[in-house]
Amino acid sequence: MDRSCRNCAGASRVGPGSESAADALLVIGYGNTLRRDDGVGVYLAEALTARGWPGVEVIACHQLTPELAEPISRAAAVVFADAGFARRQVRMERVRPLTGGTVLAHECSPGVLLGLAQALFGRQPPGWVLTLPAEDFGLGEGLSPLARTGLQTGLRRLEAWVGRWRKGRRRGGASDRAPGSVASEGTAGD
Repeated sequence: MDRSCRNCAGASRVGPGSESAADALLVIGYGNTLRRDDGVGVYLAEALTARGWPGVEVIACHQLTPELAEPISRAAAVVFADAGFARRQVRMERVRPLTGGTVLAHECSPGVLLGLAQALFGRQPPGWVLTLPAEDFGLGEGLSPLARTGLQTGLRRLEAWVGRWRKGRRRGGASDRAPGSVASEGTAGD
C-alpha cells in the first residue's frame, strides 16, 4: 500500500517479493521537511521507498504519534530515523521500551511507541534509532551539505545493517542487539 509521504501523510509499503508485514523490518523516518535538516529522516524514508527493498516497510511522517503503535506491533523490528542536532556522526542505538511514559496529544518518543505497541497490541518488536547529522533547522526546504552527506552515509549503513539483521534472523531469530551495531557508526563523510 503506497500513500503520499510528505508532512504527516505517511508512506507505507513492503517491498516486492517480500515477507509478510510481521516478518518485515519497519523503518519510520520522521521530521519536518519545512525546517531544512529536520526533514532528513523523511528524506531517508523517501529514498528507501524509491529503492523498494524487499521485506522493508517504510513510513515517513512529520512526527511520531500514538497511531504508529499498531504498525510497530506488526513488524519484526523497527528503526526510527531522525535528525540529530549538531551531530557529526551517523549513530544507530538500541531503543528501550518505556512503559507508563507520557504520551502527548500528538507526539511521543520511540521508547513510548514500543511500550504502547506492547500495551495496546500485545507485541513489541526490537527497536533502534538511526540518528543522522543535522545542523540547519531554519525555515526552508532542502538539506545542508552535512545532512546530505549524512543521509547518504545513513542509507549505506542501514543497507549493510539490514543485511546483517536478515542473516541473524535466518540463523535462529533476531537478537536483542543490532547485528554488528555500535554506538557510533562513523562520521557523516565515511
